[in-house]
Amino acid sequence: MNLLNKVKETTASVIPIILIVSILHFTVSPLERDVFTRFLYGSLFIIAGLSLFLTGSELSVIPFGQMAGSALVRQRKSTILLLSGLIIGIVITIAEPQVQILSSQISRFNPTVSPSILIITISVGVGLFTSAALLRVLLGFSFRWTILAFYLLVALVAVIGDSYYIPIAFDAGGATTGPLTVPFIIALGIGVSTVRKGEKREQDSFGLVGIASIGPILAVLLIPFFSPTKNGGGHNTTAEITPSLSSLIQSSLTEVLQSMAPLILLFLVFHFTLLHMQRRQIIRSIEGMLYTIGGLVMFLAGVNGTLIPVGSALGISLSALRPESLLILTGLVFGGAVVLAEPAVWVLTDQIRNVSGGTISQRLVMVFFSAGVSIAVALAMVRIIYSIPLSAILLPGYAAAMLLSLFSPPLFTAIAFDSGGVASGPLSSSFLLAFALGVSNARGGNPMTDGFGMVSLVAMTPLISLQILGILYKIKTKKDRPKEVT
Repeated sequence: MNLLNKVKETTASVIPIILIVSILHFTVSPLERDVFTRFLYGSLFIIAGLSLFLTGSELSVIPFGQMAGSALVRQRKSTILLLSGLIIGIVITIAEPQVQILSSQISRFNPTVSPSILIITISVGVGLFTSAALLRVLLGFSFRWTILAFYLLVALVAVIGDSYYIPIAFDAGGATTGPLTVPFIIALGIGVSTVRKGEKREQDSFGLVGIASIGPILAVLLIPFFSPTKNGGGHNTTAEITPSLSSLIQSSLTEVLQSMAPLILLFLVFHFTLLHMQRRQIIRSIEGMLYTIGGLVMFLAGVNGTLIPVGSALGISLSALRPESLLILTGLVFGGAVVLAEPAVWVLTDQIRNVSGGTISQRLVMVFFSAGVSIAVALAMVRIIYSIPLSAILLPGYAAAMLLSLFSPPLFTAIAFDSGGVASGPLSSSFLLAFALGVSNARGGNPMTDGFGMVSLVAMTPLISLQILGILYKIKTKKDRPKEVT
């Protein structure tokens, strides 16, 4: 049974986090008994929820995205396709739990930043750039040059805008690509590319997430031009009260139903207008939706009830480690372990394997994924310790990613820019961000400028690591190619 396989996979991915937290608890950073106990059974919720979510995604979300993308292209009306991309991007992002979590965390440290304005701004940015990504596929523009042009625009706005918004904006770009948005957008891209012919078909299967995640970055950077906000914020001394398990499940259910409602509405609209699916397909989709809802409820309950409190508590405790290189090493280990439990990472790597016909190993992609995120969290600790501006890391990092795109195969470049958004999933936006905020708070820094930015670093480093994998793959392919007999 597919669900049983998913349970085995997710158990193997979550175990490293359990082991790391347990080792820290029994050695250098003991947690309160109640907090540690909640963490252990919360981990079971995460395993069960992640397994159900991945199963449901394969049954409903991914096939629906592929069918919708193919149906829209076959209409041969670019206006309908682009308008659909705009609407899909907006409605899914508004309901994305990850965006809700990030906006509430930001407003907690700076109440002058309106959560509703942030959510609307982020959603419109995703919608516009999803349309832009679809337009690129239709016109056959190079992904490499498209992404370069958009990031140059982002750099320009960041330079002339308010630097206070840079960490928030780049974190928004990472948080946008959550457990609902990523599978659908990736599947939509694959669906659009399937009706195309030629060598670029495989390349165009990826890249939509990478372009769509630029939208919220640019949109948030534009906020101070239209709605000036006081650059307040700093320490949050409010005691964190962890809700009971029943209240967590209830609140998670409410969030998930809100998240799934737009997707279900889109499903109905597409079914009655373009898809006209058979009864068996509808039953399979309903089954998948139920798996997805149940999985997300359990997953979010586990994340909100255990990972955020534990991440914050560990951040506060480990901030006092001496020498400070131990804190950096801890970040390195955290990053490599947490990315393995990200739901969308498994979805992306599985689709990479399918689209490439198995020539690109899922395990190898995960190794480079993990290495990139490990470096990102370590860099976040360095930034907090030495008060390094986020732009001092992001600018050379993205410059390196753009340079590598000139040498990496186009397919790997598109995959890499998708992976940046995928890596910064709900675990990064909860556990890792809470850890960074805890460290910044305990060290007397300003979490708004030091703690936030963690998600953006997690989104950046896979752009480099996976393109390096692409270059190595290209070199190996050339070596393995038999020499022509003259």
